[in-house]
Amino acid sequence: MAFAAAIALALTLAVPATSSARDAGQGHRHPRAQRCPGAEAPATATPAPQLRTAVWCLINQQRILRWLPALRASPLLDRSAQAWSDAMVADDNLSHGPGNTFADRISATGYDWQTAGENIATGYPTPRSVVAAWMASEDHCRNILSPSFRDVGTGVNPHPVRDAARGPATWTEDFGLLQSQSPPSGNLRPMDGCPYR
Repeated sequence: MAFAAAIALALTLAVPATSSARDAGQGHRHPRAQRCPGAEAPATATPAPQLRTAVWCLINQQRILRWLPALRASPLLDRSAQAWSDAMVADDNLSHGPGNTFADRISATGYDWQTAGENIATGYPTPRSVVAAWMASEDHCRNILSPSFRDVGTGVNPHPVRDAARGPATWTEDFGLLQSQSPPSGNLRPMDGCPYR
């Protein structure tokens, strides 16, 4: 099946943190890569919660393989990401919105962030295909492997942004670190190695 897919520039915003980050790898053993159920599930025929879990598993697999702590799934970030995937499809516009709109959307859910980032994509039919595309894109990969984030949320709409892709599905990943938290790692090496193909 031939299809075109598109990803947009990833964005990251930060409010200066006052606490120091500890280096990744201290006291952590490197686990073997786990299987991610639903990684090949078609976005057009799979419930959104199953697709979210698969994407969450796949991005954590990328982090763990590079000695970074796993991200926690955040219901607030899920809400922000899902609303944006739906909005992009409804408006037929693949973008993060004007200015710092994505940060405003994350704040509107009640997620009190000090650092936030977002990845978007359209035209990728499965969780594995969209995560592979993000890992092959320097800015998107840097968000996935950022040692500053603790939380992530996923949004998926089974339809594409028509002007940007012919294949199915539009995806959003929102990343964050709460004001009350310190970054989970100081290991910049994996992020600096992006992209990974």
